[in-house]
Amino acid sequence: VQDPDPLAYEKLIDRLLESPRFGERWARHWMDVARFAESHGYEQDYDRPFAYHYRDFVIRAFNSDMPYDQFVKWQLAGDELAPETPDALMATGFLGAGAFPTQLTEDEFERARYDELDDMTATTGVAFLGLSIGCARCHDHKYDPIPARDYYRMAACFTTAIRSEISLDLNPEENQRRREQHEQRKLSLTKMLAEQEQGEILDQFRAWLKNYQPATTFEPWEILDLGTVQSQAQAPYTRQEDGSYLVSKGKPANQDGLTLTAKTTLKGIRSLRIEALSDPTLPAQGPGRAGNGNFVLGDLKLSLTDAVGMRPLRLANPRASHQQNTGDLSVAASIDDQPTTGWAVDMGGIGKDNAAVFDLAEPAGTGESITLALTLNCPHPNPHHMLGRFRISITDRENQPPTVGGTGPDSRIRQALAEAHAGTAPDSEAFRVAFDWYKQNQSDVFRTMKAELDKLTADGPGVELTKVMVTSEGLPHMSHHADGRGFPHFYPETFLLKRGDLHQKVEPVQPGFLRVLMPATTTPDKWKVEPPKDWTRTRYSRASLAHWLTDPQDGAGQLAARVMVNRLWQHHFGRGLVATPSDFGFQGEKPSHPALLDALARDLIDGGWKLKRLHRAMMTSATYRQSTAFDEARAAIDRENSRLWRMAPRRLEGEAIRDSLLAVSGQLDTRMFGSGTLDQNMNRRSVYFFIKRSQLVPMMMLFDWPEHLVSIGQRANTTVAPQALMFFNSPQGRRYAVALANRLKGATPDEQVQQVYRLCYGRVPQPSELEIATQFLTHQTETYTPTAGASAPHDALTDLCQA
Repeated sequence: VQDPDPLAYEKLIDRLLESPRFGERWARHWMDVARFAESHGYEQDYDRPFAYHYRDFVIRAFNSDMPYDQFVKWQLAGDELAPETPDALMATGFLGAGAFPTQLTEDEFERARYDELDDMTATTGVAFLGLSIGCARCHDHKYDPIPARDYYRMAACFTTAIRSEISLDLNPEENQRRREQHEQRKLSLTKMLAEQEQGEILDQFRAWLKNYQPATTFEPWEILDLGTVQSQAQAPYTRQEDGSYLVSKGKPANQDGLTLTAKTTLKGIRSLRIEALSDPTLPAQGPGRAGNGNFVLGDLKLSLTDAVGMRPLRLANPRASHQQNTGDLSVAASIDDQPTTGWAVDMGGIGKDNAAVFDLAEPAGTGESITLALTLNCPHPNPHHMLGRFRISITDRENQPPTVGGTGPDSRIRQALAEAHAGTAPDSEAFRVAFDWYKQNQSDVFRTMKAELDKLTADGPGVELTKVMVTSEGLPHMSHHADGRGFPHFYPETFLLKRGDLHQKVEPVQPGFLRVLMPATTTPDKWKVEPPKDWTRTRYSRASLAHWLTDPQDGAGQLAARVMVNRLWQHHFGRGLVATPSDFGFQGEKPSHPALLDALARDLIDGGWKLKRLHRAMMTSATYRQSTAFDEARAAIDRENSRLWRMAPRRLEGEAIRDSLLAVSGQLDTRMFGSGTLDQNMNRRSVYFFIKRSQLVPMMMLFDWPEHLVSIGQRANTTVAPQALMFFNSPQGRRYAVALANRLKGATPDEQVQQVYRLCYGRVPQPSELEIATQFLTHQTETYTPTAGASAPHDALTDLCQA
């Protein structure tokens, strides 16, 4: 007001348009149109915790003055038109923002999917074209030239589009820096480790070899590599990292027998050990497959095959870490003449690791390669009593106790170490194998550096990805309650339905558009977008729809421009040039100024679809800057002010009311973007409330917040008593007043009143206002009886601020 610059007002408008608050304000208007919410709705109303990225996209789009045609295209097909751009992917949240009933039976699956297609189609129609396309779902539109076939062809553009949650790199520069630092650290560690291997570690190995003694170096047991376990019942066993074998999940047979073979060069084999090991995948954690975790190992046989031939090896002196009893379920019963008796571990061994050792009556093995064959039979009459996880090992040492563990390397390692000890060449395979074993088992330096390198590799570069809800094709579906019953999320074809009845399918339809909005001789192929080479994930039918919808020459672009221009006009002037902003059909209101609407739409298109130009043109116009003064003579001619003879006063909506209270009281938290909250006491702008359809924010509901179920082009405008009570009686209203009072630094009532008027109204009080307010403060202070800890002036000031 006091700026002498003749362009002071225009510069004010420019400052407001450049403010980050601009995007937050106008995003909230568009979120009504997009029926945006962050939960599925209906009975279960599961949250969509990563849907908020769509809201953030809209804010950024308006702040950056994204061309409106691009804004439209990305919301329909950003994943196809700009698949490498995070904002384009977030924009597709528009299609998936609608409510969806997740409590479905199989009979409701297909109907629910057609309802979902209808939500996408109808919302696209009203949001961008201002047409009630959804009315043509059951029959040709009763008022507008939209046949049902056109409706289903347009719905077919969304046939396979579903909600998904994907991880996006929203900070590529920082993540690239992390990758480069991680790679440099890996290269540095790898180089240091290689230098150590060829230097200090190799010297230590050579020194260690001079004193190498197998009998004192290794644990006594050599684990046998059994290759493929042969099961009579075809049970699949898989080798684990510790050399054990674990059966896969599945129903076990009643009885089974295992045949195991392994090669070894160990000389003078004295004993065989069988470890029955527990595992969380087994019943009662095993080690058996019976329901109680037990097994019965009977009829144990061992044989040896060498260059001479095959011969059995007699087992003797059986002993176990635990056995069920000393009779038919003892370890000795494994090698008796009774086939149904054998070693078991109930009564103390269930869920634990157990071991049994059997000596060979005569030592076996000459140091040459031999094959050992072992049969483990589990023929007990009680069903499923088979081993679930086991490990087999042998030793050349005498009198070994039946303990679990204590295993050494296999015969291949032992042989390589023996050759290296004997002086084999450093470039030989045996030396390499021996050195590798030494590094991993004897060198603290290697193990420490290798562990650091492995951890660095496993941890990765620490790239920070963000999960985002998108609507796309060919991606994993967003899980919800109906998945448990097998909901398919989409069907491969969309059918023309007679009277909208799922049971009256006429024929499958191809993606298409509204014929009334294209030249008679033009087909949808004109706007067809071909996917890139080798692209198969999406069909690009939504990309084609987006191009048709924004084509001002032969497509729907002129109508789309009119609709958006009208939405801007509505929010600036309180009423659109077309009073029904989401219905430009025959049932909608005719434009009050058709030539103006056309001119603004043409200006939008010719101006590169930039919206801020239009905002500025509207707000700097003489029409916008008119007085709100009432003139009965003019009102008698145009009571509704449709001819814009004055600037009609307008009610603020709930967000602007609440945000103003926070701003004036000095509590407004201006942090932008990110997930929202349901806490109505938060201090961020109201656009950051979490929108849960079954739990809407009470204060917002007081001031006509929409229910976010369908696209809303114009909010209701109600006057109800609870709105006043929010200011007079609510804890929130009082909290704002206390905070405002705390902001006032004036030393006298006069100064305080001057300051509070400037904060609240941007002006100084009129003389009568100043007199009344200062009298109130003075009177309250003089007549107030303070209680402990109370301040009369402050309480009076809070009352004034609340008023």
